[in-house]
Amino acid sequence: MKRQLFNIFILGLLLTFVSCKPDPEPTSQVANIAKGLFVLNEGTFTYANSSLTFYDPEADTVENNLFYRVNNAPLGDVANSMMLDETGMYIVVNNSKYIYKVDPKTMKYKSKLDGLTSPRHIMSINKNKAYVSDQESTGLWIINPETMQKTGFVELGNTTERMVRVGDEVVVTNWSNFYQPETSNSTIQFVNIDSNSLVAEMEVAPEPNSIVLDKNNNIWVLCSGGYMPPCEPALFCINPSSREIVKRFDFTDGDYPSSLTIDDAKENIYFLNGGFGTLSLYKMSVDEETLPSTPLVDSQQPTTDGQSRVFTNVIVSNDGDIYLTDVKNYVQNGEVLRYTSEGEFVTSFPAGIVPGTMMFN
Repeated sequence: MKRQLFNIFILGLLLTFVSCKPDPEPTSQVANIAKGLFVLNEGTFTYANSSLTFYDPEADTVENNLFYRVNNAPLGDVANSMMLDETGMYIVVNNSKYIYKVDPKTMKYKSKLDGLTSPRHIMSINKNKAYVSDQESTGLWIINPETMQKTGFVELGNTTERMVRVGDEVVVTNWSNFYQPETSNSTIQFVNIDSNSLVAEMEVAPEPNSIVLDKNNNIWVLCSGGYMPPCEPALFCINPSSREIVKRFDFTDGDYPSSLTIDDAKENIYFLNGGFGTLSLYKMSVDEETLPSTPLVDSQQPTTDGQSRVFTNVIVSNDGDIYLTDVKNYVQNGEVLRYTSEGEFVTSFPAGIVPGTMMFN
C-alpha cells in the first residue's frame, strides 16, 4: 500500500512537471538556413522525441536536431506537419496538441499556440488567417498566424486531414472517424474561405489520405480504402467547380496507397503503393487513363546491407528530384533517399526517428 501511494505521488509530480514545462528558450546557437529541404521526424508516440532535420541539396550536407540545438527543448510528441509563409515557419505537433512558430532562417522559437484537440495540418489563407485540421474535432480551427491565437472554428461534422486550396475554396479530406465513429471517413468537403462555411461535399472511397491540385485545375484524391474489409483503395480525379468525378482508378484489394504528391509543373503525380509496410513509389501523368503497373522506385529491392526500404512519404523538388523517407524499423533513426525524376539513386542522408513530412523553403 505504501509503495502504491509512493508511486501515485511520483506520478503526480511528473504530471505537474510536464504540465508546467516552460516554453523553449533559444540558446546562443543559430542555424543559418540556406535553400533546401526540411524533414520533420515524428518520433515515437508518447516519447516526445520528435525532431527537425535540414538538408542542403547543393552542398549535400545535413543537420539533425535543429530545433533542439537552437532552442534547448524538444519539439514534443509526434510532430506531424509544417507550413512556411510570410510571417514564419509553423510546426504542428499532434499529440502535444500545439503549434510552434519559429524563425525560418535561424530556427529560433517565437511563440506557441496550444489548446487544440488533435491538430494535423495547417494551411495559410493569408498572413492573418490559417486553417488547422484536426483528427478528433469535427471541423477546422481558424487561427491568426501573426498573433498565434485561435479566432474561430469551421464546423464540418467530420474530422479533417489534408487540405488543398482552389480559388476561394479549400477542399478538405475526411480521413479518419476513429475518434468520431458516427462521422464519415469517405468524403471530401468544400469550404468557402470568405464565409468560413461548408458549401459542398462529395463521396469518394474510404480514408482519403492525401490531395493535390493539377495543371488542369482538377484535384486528385488518394484513398487507402480502409483497414477493414471490404477495402476499396482508389484514386480520384475531380473537377472542383462542377463537383464531378472526371476519372476513377481502383486498386486491387490488399493495396494500401498513400502519400500522393505532384511535381512543380503539376503534370505528374507520385504516390506510394503496395502492401502495408512494403510500399514502393509510382509515377503517373495526370493525362493517363490507367494506373502504372511498375514502380519507379521499388522498396523491396535489397540495399547494400541486404535490407528493404520502409517508405512512408515522398516529395518532389522544383528541379524534379524525388525524396523518399525510410523509417526503417520505426525505432532507430530513419533516412531520406534522393532520386532523379527517372528513379535513379543520387544519395541518401540520415534523419531522426520516423521521418515523415518534408517541405522545401
